[in-house]
Amino acid sequence: MGDLLSPQDRVRNNQAVLASVAKLVTEHYVIRVQGRGYLTVAGAQAVATAMGYTTAVESVKHVAASDGMAGYWEAHATVLAGGAVIGRGVGCVFDDESPWNKRPQFARQMMAQTRATGRALKGVMGWATALLGTEGSFHEEMPSESSTTAPEPSAAPRRLAAPPKASGDAEGLPGPFQQIRGKCAGVEEKTSKAGKPYWRIGVEAGEHVEWFTSFKAIDTGFQGQLVTVELEPYRDGVKVKDVFIDVAEEVPF
Repeated sequence: MGDLLSPQDRVRNNQAVLASVAKLVTEHYVIRVQGRGYLTVAGAQAVATAMGYTTAVESVKHVAASDGMAGYWEAHATVLAGGAVIGRGVGCVFDDESPWNKRPQFARQMMAQTRATGRALKGVMGWATALLGTEGSFHEEMPSESSTTAPEPSAAPRRLAAPPKASGDAEGLPGPFQQIRGKCAGVEEKTSKAGKPYWRIGVEAGEHVEWFTSFKAIDTGFQGQLVTVELEPYRDGVKVKDVFIDVAEEVPF
């Protein structure tokens, strides 16, 4: 057992790991709500992965309404280190919960899984939110009325910082790609001031919508579908590299 880290060494190791991913996480996985920053569950997973943790969903089920209480989707998730369970969490989405009561069942299933994963991660590395300068609650735990307002279709696209280049990458070789997953909120065809066409695609991430720019045509048939948008570096931001329908998370019941 001599290879186990002391508590002091583990703290220093965790702080060093967090410092190495803090910039990327705060740029891409922190949502501003009424002037405060909230880490998303995806951001918590990024930190946990850097620390050598993995997450898994143990179960998802729908509980029928009873005794005057609305029905709900309930998920149980775990955090593992070296194959051993080190954290557990439960997450729910109620059938009368806004805005999820207006969304399809598979979307409620997935949000229940996301919340359960967040609860499991909070027990293991919730301390990281303080070092990142974010609130103690994850963004997915916030009530919908406190959420950021989704931008109108006419709003300018939000520009994200480009993912950092790995040291030693040869010029011209493919760089790192970022993936955004969620329900497609809309596809718009636009024309630049120079008269060149471009497209914008909106993706629901949690309870907000992110808009991304593509210089290749995007099929309007993506609207309403669960999609994965792959982004690539472009100038001082990112652009859409590819869009495809995501069926991996649909759970047959």
